[in-house]
Amino acid sequence: MLMNHLKFFQALSLFAVSLLVGCSGGATDTPELSQVTGKITMDGAPLTKASITFQPVSGSSSVGMTDETGEYVLAYNRNTNGAVPGKHTVRISKRGEAGSPNDTEDQVPVQ
Repeated sequence: MLMNHLKFFQALSLFAVSLLVGCSGGATDTPELSQVTGKITMDGAPLTKASITFQPVSGSSSVGMTDETGEYVLAYNRNTNGAVPGKHTVRISKRGEAGSPNDTEDQVPVQ
């Protein structure tokens, strides 16, 4: 009887470990990335609280937010900074202050 319990717990432990390893992802889940930082200005002044999106031709986009000096760092995901190397469509947007007449309009002209 003790042997049956021991084998059951061994099998259960092996299953649990294989499940954790299989679902944990690995280093190959993140593609090769390049670090991307920059500063955005509009009419010579830093563009603060602007959202930046780098969308590659294929694959996941990277995003960033400018600080009070207009500087940003792109993030590929919550834990990893960078962007996939290659050609990207870059989008910069900024919403008006909450409650202002322009709070739903993009404040950065399309170029």
